[in-house]
Amino acid sequence: MKKIYFCIFLLHTAIICNAQTAEQYTAKSNTYTGDLPVAAAAKIIAPDSAVIIAFLKSAAAKDSLKDFAGAIADYTQLLETDGSCNAAYILRAAAKDKLEDYKGAIEDYTKAIAEDTANAKLYVSRGIAKDNMEDYTGAVEDYTRAILIDSLYPQAFLNLGIARDNLYDYNGAVDAYSYALAINPRYALAWVCRAISKDSLKDFIGAIADYSKAIELHPKFILAYVNRGMDKDSLKDFKGAIADYSKAIGLNANDATVYISRGTAKDSLQDYKGAIADYTKAIALIPGDAILYTKNALAKKNIKDYAGAIDDCSRAIHLDAGCEEAYKIRGSVKYELRDYLGAIGEYNKAIEINPFYTDAYRTRGYAKANLRDFTGALADYDKAIEINEADAEAYYNRGIIKIAISRKESGCQDLKKAAASGHNGAHKLIKRYCEK
Repeated sequence: MKKIYFCIFLLHTAIICNAQTAEQYTAKSNTYTGDLPVAAAAKIIAPDSAVIIAFLKSAAAKDSLKDFAGAIADYTQLLETDGSCNAAYILRAAAKDKLEDYKGAIEDYTKAIAEDTANAKLYVSRGIAKDNMEDYTGAVEDYTRAILIDSLYPQAFLNLGIARDNLYDYNGAVDAYSYALAINPRYALAWVCRAISKDSLKDFIGAIADYSKAIELHPKFILAYVNRGMDKDSLKDFKGAIADYSKAIGLNANDATVYISRGTAKDSLQDYKGAIADYTKAIALIPGDAILYTKNALAKKNIKDYAGAIDDCSRAIHLDAGCEEAYKIRGSVKYELRDYLGAIGEYNKAIEINPFYTDAYRTRGYAKANLRDFTGALADYDKAIEINEADAEAYYNRGIIKIAISRKESGCQDLKKAAASGHNGAHKLIKRYCEK
Protein backbone atom coordinates (compact mmCIF):
# COMPACT_ATOMS: atom_id res chain seq x y z
CA MET A 1 0.00 0.00 0.00
CA LYS A 2 1.28 3.34 -0.91
CA LYS A 3 2.42 5.67 1.85
CA ILE A 4 0.51 8.84 2.56
CA TYR A 5 2.78 11.76 1.75
CA PHE A 6 2.01 14.78 3.87
CA CYS A 7 4.09 17.66 5.11
CA ILE A 8 3.05 21.10 6.35
CA PHE A 9 4.54 24.24 4.85
CA LEU A 10 4.54 27.14 7.28
CA LEU A 11 4.69 30.48 5.53
CA HIS A 12 6.61 33.12 7.48
CA THR A 13 5.58 36.52 6.21
CA ALA A 14 8.29 39.13 6.39
CA ILE A 15 7.18 42.73 6.83
CA ILE A 16 9.71 44.97 5.13
CA CYS A 17 8.34 48.36 4.14
CA ASN A 18 10.53 51.16 2.82
CA ALA A 19 7.77 53.61 1.95
CA GLN A 20 9.40 57.03 1.52
CA THR A 21 8.20 60.57 2.27
CA ALA A 22 10.13 63.83 2.10
CA GLU A 23 11.41 63.03 5.58
CA GLN A 24 12.01 59.35 4.67
CA TYR A 25 9.41 58.46 7.30
CA THR A 26 10.27 54.82 7.91
CA ALA A 27 13.28 52.53 7.70
CA LYS A 28 13.57 48.93 6.67
CA SER A 29 11.99 46.60 9.21
CA ASN A 30 11.94 42.83 9.67
CA THR A 31 8.86 42.09 11.74
CA TYR A 32 7.54 38.51 11.52
CA THR A 33 3.88 38.34 12.32
CA GLY A 34 1.11 35.92 13.13
CA ASP A 35 -2.44 35.86 11.85
CA LEU A 36 -2.70 39.54 10.86
CA PRO A 37 0.58 40.45 9.14
CA VAL A 38 -0.94 43.44 7.34
CA ALA A 39 -2.11 45.04 10.57
CA ALA A 40 1.41 44.65 11.95
CA ALA A 41 2.79 46.23 8.81
CA ALA A 42 0.50 49.22 9.25
CA LYS A 43 1.83 49.76 12.75
CA ILE A 44 5.39 50.32 11.55
CA ILE A 45 4.41 53.00 9.04
CA ALA A 46 4.54 56.62 10.16
CA PRO A 47 1.26 58.51 10.66
CA ASP A 48 1.72 60.69 7.60
CA SER A 49 1.49 57.68 5.30
CA ALA A 50 -2.29 57.57 5.60
CA VAL A 51 -2.90 56.35 2.03
CA ILE A 52 -0.59 53.37 2.43
CA ILE A 53 -2.09 52.51 5.81
CA ALA A 54 -5.57 52.65 4.28
CA PHE A 55 -4.59 50.21 1.54
CA LEU A 56 -2.95 47.85 4.07
CA LYS A 57 -5.97 47.89 6.37
CA SER A 58 -8.34 47.33 3.46
CA ALA A 59 -6.21 44.43 2.22
CA ALA A 60 -6.08 42.98 5.76
CA ALA A 61 -9.87 43.02 5.97
CA LYS A 62 -10.17 41.30 2.58
CA ASP A 63 -7.53 38.72 3.57
CA SER A 64 -9.50 37.89 6.71
CA LEU A 65 -12.63 37.39 4.57
CA LYS A 66 -10.62 35.21 2.15
CA ASP A 67 -11.18 37.79 -0.58
CA PHE A 68 -7.65 37.27 -1.82
CA ALA A 69 -8.31 38.76 -5.24
CA GLY A 70 -9.55 41.94 -3.55
CA ALA A 71 -6.51 41.97 -1.26
CA ILE A 72 -4.21 41.61 -4.27
CA ALA A 73 -5.91 44.58 -5.91
CA ASP A 74 -5.24 46.68 -2.79
CA TYR A 75 -1.60 45.61 -2.61
CA THR A 76 -1.24 46.47 -6.29
CA GLN A 77 -2.69 49.96 -5.75
CA LEU A 78 -0.41 50.41 -2.75
CA LEU A 79 2.61 49.56 -4.89
CA GLU A 80 1.47 52.05 -7.50
CA THR A 81 1.51 54.63 -4.71
CA ASP A 82 4.80 53.47 -3.21
CA GLY A 83 6.75 50.91 -5.24
CA SER A 84 9.37 50.54 -2.51
CA CYS A 85 7.04 48.97 0.07
CA ASN A 86 8.48 45.47 0.35
CA ALA A 87 5.69 44.38 2.69
CA ALA A 88 3.20 44.80 -0.14
CA TYR A 89 5.18 42.49 -2.44
CA ILE A 90 5.43 39.86 0.28
CA LEU A 91 1.79 40.05 1.29
CA ARG A 92 0.62 40.11 -2.32
CA ALA A 93 2.75 37.03 -2.96
CA ALA A 94 1.10 35.28 0.00
CA ALA A 95 -2.35 36.14 -1.37
CA LYS A 96 -1.35 34.84 -4.81
CA ASP A 97 -0.15 31.63 -3.14
CA LYS A 98 -3.64 31.18 -1.68
CA LEU A 99 -5.16 31.60 -5.14
CA GLU A 100 -2.62 29.07 -6.50
CA ASP A 101 -1.06 31.77 -8.68
CA TYR A 102 2.38 30.42 -7.85
CA LYS A 103 4.07 32.05 -10.84
CA GLY A 104 2.79 35.46 -9.70
CA ALA A 105 3.83 34.71 -6.13
CA ILE A 106 7.36 33.84 -7.26
CA GLU A 107 7.60 37.13 -9.16
CA ASP A 108 6.62 39.08 -6.04
CA TYR A 109 8.93 37.12 -3.72
CA THR A 110 11.75 37.74 -6.21
CA LYS A 111 11.13 41.50 -6.05
CA ALA A 112 11.09 41.36 -2.26
CA ILE A 113 14.33 39.35 -2.22
CA ALA A 114 16.01 41.94 -4.44
CA GLU A 115 15.41 44.48 -1.66
CA ASP A 116 16.28 42.13 1.21
CA THR A 117 18.83 39.60 -0.02
CA ALA A 118 19.76 38.39 3.46
CA ASN A 119 16.24 37.34 4.44
CA ALA A 120 16.24 33.53 4.70
CA LYS A 121 12.47 33.34 5.19
CA LEU A 122 11.83 34.99 1.84
CA TYR A 123 13.88 32.30 0.08
CA VAL A 124 11.88 29.62 1.89
CA SER A 125 8.59 31.27 0.87
CA ARG A 126 9.70 31.43 -2.76
CA GLY A 127 10.91 27.84 -2.54
CA ILE A 128 7.46 26.75 -1.37
CA ALA A 129 5.86 28.45 -4.38
CA LYS A 130 8.36 26.67 -6.66
CA ASP A 131 7.53 23.39 -4.94
CA ASN A 132 3.87 24.01 -5.72
CA MET A 133 4.80 24.52 -9.39
CA GLU A 134 6.76 21.23 -9.26
CA ASP A 135 9.98 23.15 -9.90
CA TYR A 136 11.77 21.07 -7.31
CA THR A 137 15.24 21.93 -8.58
CA GLY A 138 14.47 25.64 -8.19
CA ALA A 139 13.03 24.97 -4.74
CA VAL A 140 16.23 23.17 -3.70
CA GLU A 141 18.23 26.20 -4.80
CA ASP A 142 16.07 28.56 -2.72
CA TYR A 143 16.14 26.40 0.40
CA THR A 144 19.91 26.06 0.03
CA ARG A 145 20.23 29.86 -0.18
CA ALA A 146 18.15 30.19 2.97
CA ILE A 147 20.42 27.71 4.77
CA LEU A 148 23.54 29.62 3.68
CA ILE A 149 22.03 32.71 5.29
CA ASP A 150 20.76 30.93 8.41
CA SER A 151 22.34 27.55 9.09
CA LEU A 152 20.11 27.04 12.15
CA TYR A 153 16.80 27.34 10.28
CA PRO A 154 15.12 23.92 10.71
CA GLN A 155 12.21 24.59 8.36
CA ALA A 156 14.62 25.37 5.53
CA PHE A 157 16.22 21.95 6.04
CA LEU A 158 12.78 20.32 6.28
CA ASN A 159 11.62 21.87 3.01
CA LEU A 160 14.94 21.03 1.37
CA GLY A 161 14.31 17.42 2.32
CA ILE A 162 10.82 17.49 0.82
CA ALA A 163 12.10 18.96 -2.45
CA ARG A 164 14.89 16.37 -2.63
CA ASP A 165 12.34 13.64 -1.95
CA ASN A 166 10.27 14.92 -4.88
CA LEU A 167 13.42 14.65 -7.01
CA TYR A 168 13.77 11.00 -5.86
CA ASP A 169 16.97 11.88 -4.01
CA TYR A 170 15.90 9.95 -0.91
CA ASN A 171 19.35 9.76 0.65
CA GLY A 172 19.77 13.52 0.22
CA ALA A 173 16.33 14.01 1.75
CA VAL A 174 17.27 11.90 4.78
CA ASP A 175 20.40 14.03 5.23
CA ALA A 176 18.38 17.27 5.12
CA TYR A 177 15.83 16.02 7.66
CA SER A 178 18.68 14.84 9.89
CA TYR A 179 20.10 18.37 9.93
CA ALA A 180 16.66 19.75 10.84
CA LEU A 181 16.46 17.27 13.70
CA ALA A 182 19.97 18.09 14.88
CA ILE A 183 18.80 21.70 15.24
CA ASN A 184 15.44 20.80 16.76
CA PRO A 185 15.09 17.20 18.00
CA ARG A 186 11.47 17.89 18.94
CA TYR A 187 10.45 18.63 15.35
CA ALA A 188 7.83 15.86 15.00
CA LEU A 189 7.10 16.66 11.36
CA ALA A 190 10.78 16.22 10.46
CA TRP A 191 10.77 12.76 12.08
CA VAL A 192 7.76 11.80 9.95
CA CYS A 193 9.19 13.22 6.73
CA ARG A 194 12.51 11.44 7.33
CA ALA A 195 10.59 8.22 7.92
CA ILE A 196 8.78 8.66 4.59
CA SER A 197 12.12 8.97 2.78
CA LYS A 198 13.38 5.88 4.60
CA ASP A 199 10.24 4.08 3.41
CA SER A 200 11.23 4.95 -0.16
CA LEU A 201 14.64 3.40 0.57
CA LYS A 202 12.90 0.27 1.94
CA ASP A 203 14.45 0.95 5.35
CA PHE A 204 11.26 0.00 7.16
CA ILE A 205 12.95 -0.61 10.51
CA GLY A 206 14.54 2.83 10.41
CA ALA A 207 11.25 4.38 9.35
CA ILE A 208 9.38 2.71 12.19
CA ALA A 209 11.89 4.15 14.66
CA ASP A 210 11.30 7.64 13.24
CA TYR A 211 7.51 7.32 13.29
CA SER A 212 7.78 6.11 16.90
CA LYS A 213 9.79 9.21 17.82
CA ALA A 214 7.17 11.45 16.19
CA ILE A 215 4.43 9.68 18.14
CA GLU A 216 6.41 10.11 21.36
CA LEU A 217 6.53 13.86 20.70
CA HIS A 218 3.00 14.13 19.31
CA PRO A 219 0.79 11.24 20.55
CA LYS A 220 -2.08 12.27 18.28
CA PHE A 221 -0.08 12.33 15.04
CA ILE A 222 -2.44 10.17 12.98
CA LEU A 223 -0.21 9.98 9.89
CA ALA A 224 2.63 8.54 11.98
CA TYR A 225 0.39 5.72 13.23
CA VAL A 226 -0.95 4.96 9.74
CA ASN A 227 2.45 4.92 8.05
CA ARG A 228 4.04 2.96 10.89
CA GLY A 229 1.23 0.44 10.45
CA MET A 230 2.03 0.17 6.75
CA ASP A 231 5.68 -0.48 7.52
CA LYS A 232 4.72 -3.19 9.99
CA ASP A 233 2.56 -4.67 7.22
CA SER A 234 5.62 -4.67 4.96
CA LEU A 235 7.56 -6.56 7.66
CA LYS A 236 4.60 -8.96 8.09
CA ASP A 237 4.01 -7.75 11.64
CA PHE A 238 0.27 -7.76 11.04
CA LYS A 239 -0.71 -7.64 14.70
CA GLY A 240 1.49 -4.59 15.20
CA ALA A 241 0.02 -3.00 12.08
CA ILE A 242 -3.52 -3.60 13.34
CA ALA A 243 -2.63 -1.95 16.66
CA ASP A 244 -1.39 1.15 14.84
CA TYR A 245 -4.40 1.32 12.53
CA SER A 246 -6.67 0.93 15.56
CA LYS A 247 -4.94 3.84 17.26
CA ALA A 248 -5.40 5.99 14.14
CA ILE A 249 -9.08 5.03 13.97
CA GLY A 250 -9.45 5.97 17.63
CA LEU A 251 -8.19 9.44 16.74
CA ASN A 252 -10.29 9.74 13.55
CA ALA A 253 -13.10 7.26 13.00
CA ASN A 254 -14.05 8.67 9.60
CA ASP A 255 -11.06 7.75 7.44
CA ALA A 256 -12.10 4.86 5.21
CA THR A 257 -8.54 4.18 4.02
CA VAL A 258 -7.43 3.21 7.53
CA TYR A 259 -10.32 0.75 7.89
CA ILE A 260 -9.26 -0.73 4.54
CA SER A 261 -5.65 -1.05 5.71
CA ARG A 262 -6.71 -2.68 8.96
CA GLY A 263 -9.06 -5.01 7.09
CA THR A 264 -6.22 -6.05 4.76
CA ALA A 265 -3.97 -6.81 7.75
CA LYS A 266 -6.76 -8.89 9.31
CA ASP A 267 -7.12 -10.72 5.98
CA SER A 268 -3.43 -11.58 6.20
CA LEU A 269 -4.04 -13.11 9.64
CA GLN A 270 -7.06 -15.00 8.23
CA ASP A 271 -9.33 -13.01 10.52
CA TYR A 272 -11.87 -12.77 7.75
CA LYS A 273 -14.79 -11.79 9.98
CA GLY A 274 -12.72 -8.94 11.39
CA ALA A 275 -11.73 -7.93 7.86
CA ILE A 276 -15.38 -7.93 6.76
CA ALA A 277 -16.28 -5.67 9.70
CA ASP A 278 -13.61 -3.17 8.61
CA TYR A 279 -14.48 -3.31 4.92
CA THR A 280 -18.15 -2.86 5.80
CA LYS A 281 -17.29 0.25 7.82
CA ALA A 282 -15.22 1.58 4.91
CA ILE A 283 -18.10 0.91 2.49
CA ALA A 284 -20.41 2.94 4.72
CA LEU A 285 -17.95 5.85 4.44
CA ILE A 286 -17.32 5.52 0.68
CA PRO A 287 -20.22 3.50 -0.77
CA GLY A 288 -19.25 4.14 -4.37
CA ASP A 289 -15.96 2.19 -4.34
CA ALA A 290 -16.32 -0.96 -6.46
CA ILE A 291 -12.92 -2.40 -5.50
CA LEU A 292 -13.88 -2.19 -1.83
CA TYR A 293 -16.87 -4.43 -2.50
CA THR A 294 -14.55 -6.98 -4.14
CA LYS A 295 -12.34 -7.02 -1.04
CA ASN A 296 -15.39 -7.66 1.09
CA ALA A 297 -16.59 -10.34 -1.32
CA LEU A 298 -13.28 -12.19 -1.17
CA ALA A 299 -13.31 -12.19 2.62
CA LYS A 300 -16.88 -13.51 2.59
CA LYS A 301 -15.88 -16.22 0.16
CA ASN A 302 -13.15 -17.27 2.60
CA ILE A 303 -15.75 -17.86 5.34
CA LYS A 304 -18.00 -19.64 2.80
CA ASP A 305 -20.59 -16.87 2.81
CA TYR A 306 -21.11 -17.46 -0.89
CA ALA A 307 -24.40 -15.60 -1.14
CA GLY A 308 -22.86 -12.54 0.52
CA ALA A 309 -19.81 -12.73 -1.76
CA ILE A 310 -21.96 -12.89 -4.91
CA ASP A 311 -24.06 -9.99 -3.64
CA ASP A 312 -20.97 -7.83 -3.07
CA CYS A 313 -19.59 -8.70 -6.51
CA SER A 314 -22.91 -7.75 -8.08
CA ARG A 315 -22.82 -4.42 -6.23
CA ALA A 316 -19.29 -3.82 -7.52
CA ILE A 317 -20.39 -4.55 -11.09
CA HIS A 318 -23.37 -2.23 -10.68
CA LEU A 319 -20.95 0.53 -9.69
CA ASP A 320 -18.39 -0.35 -12.35
CA ALA A 321 -19.37 -2.65 -15.20
CA GLY A 322 -15.68 -2.91 -16.10
CA CYS A 323 -14.61 -4.34 -12.73
CA GLU A 324 -12.98 -7.56 -13.94
CA GLU A 325 -12.04 -8.59 -10.39
CA ALA A 326 -15.72 -8.77 -9.42
CA TYR A 327 -16.44 -11.17 -12.30
CA LYS A 328 -13.41 -13.25 -11.41
CA ILE A 329 -14.42 -13.56 -7.74
CA ARG A 330 -18.02 -14.30 -8.67
CA GLY A 331 -16.68 -16.96 -11.01
CA SER A 332 -14.57 -18.49 -8.24
CA VAL A 333 -17.62 -18.63 -5.95
CA LYS A 334 -19.62 -20.43 -8.63
CA TYR A 335 -16.66 -22.78 -9.07
CA GLU A 336 -16.77 -23.57 -5.33
CA LEU A 337 -20.50 -24.26 -5.74
CA ARG A 338 -19.61 -26.61 -8.65
CA ASP A 339 -21.48 -24.42 -11.09
CA TYR A 340 -18.68 -24.77 -13.61
CA LEU A 341 -20.62 -23.44 -16.59
CA GLY A 342 -21.65 -20.41 -14.54
CA ALA A 343 -18.03 -19.94 -13.47
CA ILE A 344 -16.83 -20.05 -17.08
CA GLY A 345 -19.39 -17.40 -18.00
CA GLU A 346 -18.03 -15.08 -15.29
CA TYR A 347 -14.42 -15.68 -16.34
CA ASN A 348 -15.39 -14.98 -19.95
CA LYS A 349 -16.64 -11.53 -18.89
CA ALA A 350 -13.47 -10.83 -16.90
CA ILE A 351 -11.30 -11.79 -19.89
CA GLU A 352 -13.45 -9.71 -22.24
CA ILE A 353 -12.71 -6.68 -20.05
CA ASN A 354 -9.04 -7.53 -19.61
CA PRO A 355 -7.57 -9.92 -22.22
CA PHE A 356 -4.33 -10.11 -20.20
CA TYR A 357 -5.95 -11.22 -16.95
CA THR A 358 -3.76 -14.23 -16.15
CA ASP A 359 -5.75 -15.37 -13.12
CA ALA A 360 -8.97 -15.45 -15.12
CA TYR A 361 -7.46 -17.71 -17.80
CA ARG A 362 -6.02 -20.04 -15.18
CA THR A 363 -9.21 -20.29 -13.13
CA ARG A 364 -11.32 -20.71 -16.27
CA GLY A 365 -8.99 -23.58 -17.09
CA TYR A 366 -9.88 -25.22 -13.74
CA ALA A 367 -13.58 -25.02 -14.54
CA LYS A 368 -13.11 -26.45 -18.05
CA ALA A 369 -10.99 -29.28 -16.65
CA ASN A 370 -13.79 -30.16 -14.23
CA LEU A 371 -16.14 -30.39 -17.22
CA ARG A 372 -13.53 -32.65 -18.87
CA ASP A 373 -12.97 -30.06 -21.58
CA PHE A 374 -9.23 -30.74 -21.51
CA THR A 375 -8.56 -29.10 -24.86
CA GLY A 376 -10.19 -25.88 -23.64
CA ALA A 377 -8.39 -26.10 -20.28
CA LEU A 378 -4.99 -26.55 -21.96
CA ALA A 379 -5.68 -23.56 -24.19
CA ASP A 380 -6.38 -21.43 -21.12
CA TYR A 381 -3.24 -22.60 -19.32
CA ASP A 382 -1.25 -21.90 -22.51
CA LYS A 383 -2.61 -18.37 -22.55
CA ALA A 384 -1.87 -17.83 -18.85
CA ILE A 385 1.73 -18.97 -19.40
CA GLU A 386 2.04 -16.81 -22.52
CA ILE A 387 1.14 -13.78 -20.39
CA ASN A 388 3.25 -14.84 -17.40
CA GLU A 389 6.05 -17.32 -18.07
CA ALA A 390 6.56 -17.77 -14.32
CA ASP A 391 2.98 -18.86 -13.57
CA ALA A 392 3.76 -21.97 -11.51
CA GLU A 393 0.12 -22.91 -10.96
CA ALA A 394 -0.61 -22.86 -14.70
CA TYR A 395 2.39 -25.12 -15.42
CA TYR A 396 1.31 -27.45 -12.62
CA ASN A 397 -2.25 -27.86 -13.85
CA ARG A 398 -1.22 -28.09 -17.49
CA GLY A 399 1.25 -30.81 -16.52
CA ILE A 400 -1.43 -32.81 -14.69
CA ILE A 401 -3.80 -32.69 -17.66
CA LYS A 402 -1.09 -33.64 -20.14
CA ILE A 403 -0.16 -36.66 -18.04
CA ALA A 404 -3.86 -37.58 -17.76
CA ILE A 405 -4.26 -37.56 -21.56
CA SER A 406 -1.09 -39.61 -22.13
CA ARG A 407 1.30 -36.75 -22.90
CA LYS A 408 3.60 -37.77 -20.08
CA GLU A 409 6.89 -36.34 -21.36
CA SER A 410 5.46 -32.88 -22.00
CA GLY A 411 3.49 -33.05 -18.77
CA CYS A 412 6.60 -33.87 -16.74
CA GLN A 413 8.39 -30.91 -18.32
CA ASP A 414 5.54 -28.68 -17.13
CA LEU A 415 5.70 -30.12 -13.61
CA LYS A 416 9.45 -29.44 -13.50
CA LYS A 417 8.85 -25.85 -14.63
CA ALA A 418 6.21 -25.52 -11.94
CA ALA A 419 8.69 -26.77 -9.32
CA ALA A 420 11.37 -24.38 -10.60
CA SER A 421 8.85 -21.53 -10.33
CA GLY A 422 8.17 -22.36 -6.68
CA HIS A 423 5.20 -24.75 -6.71
CA ASN A 424 5.76 -27.07 -3.74
CA GLY A 425 3.18 -29.65 -4.78
CA ALA A 426 4.91 -30.30 -8.08
CA HIS A 427 7.81 -32.22 -6.46
CA LYS A 428 5.53 -35.00 -5.21
CA LEU A 429 3.96 -35.52 -8.63
CA ILE A 430 7.38 -35.48 -10.31
CA LYS A 431 8.50 -38.35 -8.06
CA ARG A 432 5.25 -40.22 -8.71
CA TYR A 433 4.96 -39.87 -12.46
CA CYS A 434 8.27 -38.69 -13.86
CA GLU A 435 11.03 -40.57 -12.02
CA LYS A 436 10.16 -44.10 -13.08
